[in-house]
Amino acid sequence: MGRLWDGILMETLANTRRVAIFHMAVLVYSAIVVAVALDFDQLRTLAHGAYLARLVPVYLFILPGISLICLISFVMHKTNDWRERRRMVGDSLSPRAIGRVLSGMLCLFSFVLFMGSFTTFKNLMPVIRGGFPDDILLAEIDRVLSFGQDPGAVLVEFAGSPVLRQVIEWNYGILWGLFGFIPVFFICTMKAADGLRLRYLLTVVSAWAIVGSLLALIFLSAGPAFYGKVTGDVQRFSVVLDFLTAGTPGTAAMFQDYLWSSHISGDAALGTGISAFPSVHVAMAMTNALFLREINRTAGWFGFAYVGLVLFSSVYLGWHYAIDGYVSIIVVLGLYAVIRRLCANDRDMAYSAGPEPMPLPPPTV
Repeated sequence: MGRLWDGILMETLANTRRVAIFHMAVLVYSAIVVAVALDFDQLRTLAHGAYLARLVPVYLFILPGISLICLISFVMHKTNDWRERRRMVGDSLSPRAIGRVLSGMLCLFSFVLFMGSFTTFKNLMPVIRGGFPDDILLAEIDRVLSFGQDPGAVLVEFAGSPVLRQVIEWNYGILWGLFGFIPVFFICTMKAADGLRLRYLLTVVSAWAIVGSLLALIFLSAGPAFYGKVTGDVQRFSVVLDFLTAGTPGTAAMFQDYLWSSHISGDAALGTGISAFPSVHVAMAMTNALFLREINRTAGWFGFAYVGLVLFSSVYLGWHYAIDGYVSIIVVLGLYAVIRRLCANDRDMAYSAGPEPMPLPPPTV
């Protein structure tokens, strides 16, 4: 038993060392965010507790439980030979496999810490900048790029269906969350992702930090949904807002009210904070599409199509100017290329000799 635990510990440490730079990046980013919150006397903006309470159970208990059920189901359907079943389960529960999963859990904990820090900084940005100074500039650039029209108003005029709005709201509020956050769990824990785990994690945190923190702070804007509140011009995007609240207000309008109320009160919670430029929704979809393409080229094209849907959704629902998504796509492409080059000689796939454990079955989401 002692040798078993020693083996698990050694594999956990070995896997953790391979992604140590990711953990260091999260700690540095989080330390900077907390330092800024202290400097501005805004400790109430700290959102780490909300993310620990909501995401830790999902990443460390619910999804591992689902994976274990999928593993058992996979083995039971794969063969009727009990010896073969024992061998397959034994391989999946080997020290190497358990060590990889435990190391992945540490990555997930760091990711939750990062998300708490990200939301904290998002809450801090209007305090740092004294409001949202760049909406007029970005809206004007957006209008120029769209041949003199505000894209959101155009989309609503040509596709202003309440049924379509409900579908788009479901995609933007629910489906994006599933596609955005569940893959992180499987990439952190599955053997099939060994070769791209470090690159994926670095790309994700770099995209969120640069797109959602650095560029968002430099060009701080609230977006079309809040344009009237931050500029005083309530007419410019009234067509979009009227569409979102027509009949029974949809989830987009309700969540926008929630965000503005949280902004006014200064309360920090899951998903709070307002910033439009650039779009983190599009950035995360683009990141996942690029890595999905590495796994399966055909699936990757579906991933890129989903990026287009998310970009459309963000403008259609008044969350973003179109330029927010354009810039996110360009930045993520650059980060992906740079990190891929920097990690070209990465040893993430180098494992000690011995039989390979059976990978967990793919997610059903």
